[in-house]
Amino acid sequence: MQEQFLEDESVILNSESKIKRDLIKVLSTESQAITNLINNFPESSITLIKKIIKTEGRVIFSGMGKSGLIAKKLVATFSSTGTPSLFLHPAEALHGDLGMIRSDDLFIAISKSGTGKELAQIIPILKSCGNYTTLICCSKGKLSDIVDLTLELPFTQEACQMNLAPTTSSTLCMAFGDAIGVVVSKLKNFDKNDFAKFHPAGALGKRLLLKVNSLMVCEPNLPFLNLNTSFVDLLYVISSNKLGVGIIVDDDKKLLGIITDGDLRRSAQKGPEIFNKKASDIMTKNPKSIKQDILAYDALNIMQSFNITSLVVKNSKEEVVGLIHIHDLLKAGF
Repeated sequence: MQEQFLEDESVILNSESKIKRDLIKVLSTESQAITNLINNFPESSITLIKKIIKTEGRVIFSGMGKSGLIAKKLVATFSSTGTPSLFLHPAEALHGDLGMIRSDDLFIAISKSGTGKELAQIIPILKSCGNYTTLICCSKGKLSDIVDLTLELPFTQEACQMNLAPTTSSTLCMAFGDAIGVVVSKLKNFDKNDFAKFHPAGALGKRLLLKVNSLMVCEPNLPFLNLNTSFVDLLYVISSNKLGVGIIVDDDKKLLGIITDGDLRRSAQKGPEIFNKKASDIMTKNPKSIKQDILAYDALNIMQSFNITSLVVKNSKEEVVGLIHIHDLLKAGF
């Protein structure tokens, strides 16, 4: 029984070792293919980049099967980095979707073999409408003879053990397409602020776009107090508003001070005399504040720097118009 267990364990260990070797082999094959592409990239790619830069319309990607999936991914890459793009399904294009294409759009077909009957029908129609057509492939085929520009990637074999499933070829097309998109983006001076506009719900978008006035608590929910507010009344206001702070202002809503939960606890330690105190006796003068048009991310940095949980918000006239709490920032995803 013990011998059988040891034998089974040995088989498992040998199998795991073989699996690891096979995984490394696949990754190595694809890595070497990209290195080969780096050393032998098609010079026509420079022409394509220039054409994309000058294109007044959109970049239209198209492909069937796995090439179609790559095309969709490249549409996402180009669109998010400042180049308006669209995916056109070759089969659907022949049944009405060609109507989506404008004459100033640039067309890029993706096909490993450089063939495809649907693309072969689409390309001549687009050329007759004035569209510039391009093919990204791993070997020249019939489509190479009808497009305006062919980019043939240096390809030797798939990582698939049968040399059939698109693996290395799809990796090459994906990586090469990403490279084109990134270079075009760089030449267009597309920066992080532009990126944020296309990703408003992302972390970077929030950091660069979302301002304090989008997240702050406004009237009538602000816990306003005056200098003469009694302890009992200020305790009620602070507790009922559930913001952990009271804001002391004058008649013109100019900031005079704040009272936090911490201020209340420290004052209460002095005994019953706290009930005879007014807001002016307890408040913290010259509290930290921020303007309403400042980025919310900057508000978070201020809170972290001074180890506080909220900031009073002012407008350009120095009037108190809101309060932003660290919880509001956390809920917004900062």
